[in-house]
Amino acid sequence: MNNTNSFFGARLWDEIFKAIVDTMPEQLFPLFKEVFGKEYPPGTPIRLLATEHSTYPDAPEKSPSSSLMDIVLLVADTDYYHLECQMYNDRQMVLRMISYDLHFALRHTSSPDPTSGELTIHFPRSAVIYPDQNNSLPDSLRCRIIFPDQSEHIYRIPAIRVQSYSLEQIHGKHLNLFLPYTLLRLKPRLKHASPLTKEELTAFVNEIIVILEEDVVSGHLTRQESYDYIQLIIHASKHIFQKYPEYHKEVLQVTKPLIKLPSVELREALEALHKIQDELADCQAKIADSKAELENSKAELENSKAELENNKAELENSKAELADKDAEIARLQQLLLERDISVPPN
Repeated sequence: MNNTNSFFGARLWDEIFKAIVDTMPEQLFPLFKEVFGKEYPPGTPIRLLATEHSTYPDAPEKSPSSSLMDIVLLVADTDYYHLECQMYNDRQMVLRMISYDLHFALRHTSSPDPTSGELTIHFPRSAVIYPDQNNSLPDSLRCRIIFPDQSEHIYRIPAIRVQSYSLEQIHGKHLNLFLPYTLLRLKPRLKHASPLTKEELTAFVNEIIVILEEDVVSGHLTRQESYDYIQLIIHASKHIFQKYPEYHKEVLQVTKPLIKLPSVELREALEALHKIQDELADCQAKIADSKAELENSKAELENSKAELENNKAELENSKAELADKDAEIARLQQLLLERDISVPPN
């Protein structure tokens, strides 16, 4: 995964989320099902959209007044989503979300009624993801909007509390994008009266690895995606246990198996074989295409040779006709000379 090398400080948790979306965006599909009740089949097109744009739709060049969002994307060419990753319970977050969603809707979804010309805008499906533990986190962010005519609307978006999901729930709902954040639930144990033991840490990380392995087997993850999640978990461990290097070392030991079981070696050998077979099939297809092109070129060459032979025969005929005409001219000239008739110059 290319993005993981630049993780640092408090931005780590945002960057983990963005890295998952950037490299394996279909991992969001279980989240959309869980939060919005929307299901998408594998292969549904996903397009990441610009997260920074001017708050003035008529003057997009005014970058100083721009808004910066975490994740904005278009799914299936019809559904817009806006996701923010937030570590703390900021009461002003709902106001920022309203601002983000309004300006996003103005830019991407405003459309006039074909008959009346009345404009309509559609807010994206939005949610805030809270990776850390916090008892004061709400179930949703709400803001009452009162218009001048005294009509009211409740702006409400879900608050996704990652730590409220057990590992069993994460596995059952295939919410694997939560896994790199699960180490955060161990942080309070570091300064607890009964501190975290290495055995507990090992068991916890092993359970995560089992979840990833089972989702690879079931087809919910590719082997590369599972590897990427392991790398993200290592980055999370390095940050959480920066003052407890022995814990981070334990995570590294668990996530880097020293012994490969025969079943693992067999699986990797089969994967390598299938890859070689696919490459061989591609090569055979390319050879077949090249052979067809060669046959076409050979046929074109044969046609060119036939045309050349025809042109050569026509040239010989023309030369013979020219020789006949030259002979006829010489005969006529001789006849004129014999009759003492002067021949005008050419």
